Amino acid sequence: MRYSSLLISAIFFIWFSGCTTQGRLTYLTFEKSYNYQKLNSSMEKLKNQYDSSIQHQYSALREIRYISKHMKEPGKREMALSALTFFTFMSDDGDIRDRSLSRLNTVLDEPEWPKHLKFTIIDSIVDLVAGSLGFQEKHDGMMMVFGVEPDIREDALLFLLNKFEGLEPELQYHTVSALRRLLLTEPSLGNCPENICDEDIRKNQEEWDLGVEIKVAIPDNADPKAVEAGAYGPLTKREPLEEREEWNEEMDELKLVVWEWIEDALDDQDVPYLIQGRLIRFAGEIELFSLQEEKSNEFIEQVSEWAENEDISVDLRKLLGASREKVKIYGFPSTKSPQLSEKAYAGIINRPTDFLETHIDAILHQQLERQKSGFDPGKPDAIGLAFTSFDESDEGDLRREIILENVTTALQKGLLGNITYITERVLKSIDNTRSDTDLVPLLNLVGALYPSLKAQNRNPRPLFETLLEKAEAAEKLSERRLYLNAILDGAGVFPEEANLILASASDQDVVTSHQINSVIQKLDETF
Repeated sequence: MRYSSLLISAIFFIWFSGCTTQGRLTYLTFEKSYNYQKLNSSMEKLKNQYDSSIQHQYSALREIRYISKHMKEPGKREMALSALTFFTFMSDDGDIRDRSLSRLNTVLDEPEWPKHLKFTIIDSIVDLVAGSLGFQEKHDGMMMVFGVEPDIREDALLFLLNKFEGLEPELQYHTVSALRRLLLTEPSLGNCPENICDEDIRKNQEEWDLGVEIKVAIPDNADPKAVEAGAYGPLTKREPLEEREEWNEEMDELKLVVWEWIEDALDDQDVPYLIQGRLIRFAGEIELFSLQEEKSNEFIEQVSEWAENEDISVDLRKLLGASREKVKIYGFPSTKSPQLSEKAYAGIINRPTDFLETHIDAILHQQLERQKSGFDPGKPDAIGLAFTSFDESDEGDLRREIILENVTTALQKGLLGNITYITERVLKSIDNTRSDTDLVPLLNLVGALYPSLKAQNRNPRPLFETLLEKAEAAEKLSERRLYLNAILDGAGVFPEEANLILASASDQDVVTSHQINSVIQKLDETF
């Protein structure tokens, strides 16, 4: 009797396991586990239900929606929303798509949803468009990640661009940063769509990088000795893969969707001036957007149209002119010294915004080159510029953005700055911030200060402790991560000190913990 009961139980368990949907299995995993790898693997399996039966798609959608809204663990909700973003645009069922879009709209529009989840949707959409958010398939024992087809990417991109006007300023700011990341994304084998790069293409990275090898056409009447002597050149040559060229073109078309949309945001009076200024300064990076000369010209032609659009404010058009002028004079990033005397830019902090945009990159480039040559970098003091107090005005916010961004980039390239009383200066600047929009560029700057601390034999612990205290006190997860990321930026320079400070931090959500552990693991492998 007992044997029979056990047998029946075993049969029931096998039957139940076979009938349980992936949606249910993923939900149970998210209920019980806090292991990021297990959670991620289970959610990836759930994502792949996008092309299953309608029943299984509904099951997947139901569980994803539930996890994203009701799980107490914020990282688990975040993982579910990223999967939901993928599911929304990949499902071919209209009802499922409508339900998914409804949830994305709710998260972005309703104030009760945490800001980090709103950021997750924005980042996930851009990741989908850029190709880093895709789906996994195993071919010949090899797990491959495929990007989604270009028309699906465009649908996702248009959804985000259409939402932009109604987003609150901090979300608009985050969106602009994400769009810049998209514009600078290089087409690669890793982000190539499934319909262009199949599994056979993905197996051969060398052909993607170097091109396919073909025989050189040699005339039938060619002298064999001349051929052997190399008169007709190499017997074979490499030509770019057709798939690579096709993907370059498709990626550029997606970027041009963004580029054409920007003009609407520039003449929209409801878009904050800082946001418009950030968008228009993209013009200084046009040459970095495309690998194709013809497409690069299309970007440049669009800028010419902006310059003639009288619906765009005069100040913005002046900034546009300055952004293009710096490329014309210095290149971008700058390869030349400033065409000014030191006296002309000694008081740069007080010069007009368009002057800053034109010259500050070249000024900082010159300082870096002088430093490399063993000379004093000279004036202005880059760190001093970054910690200047700016007017609380639209113009002041944009000037602060330009200076912080350029100084941060210069520090990342190797410029060393004066870090006297740096912890006190950082703390004062943090206390003076009014929003995450102010905090983001400031903490990016802080993350670039560590090589200067190292070069001057300064202990990073006071700065680490200040950042950790701010992280622990932060009420919003999005803000806490900004501080933790500023600590992680220093881990490569001060691995032991960063490891110790992070070990004393309170427990984090599964996504943040995974990020921290990944950095620490890489450091352990390196050292």
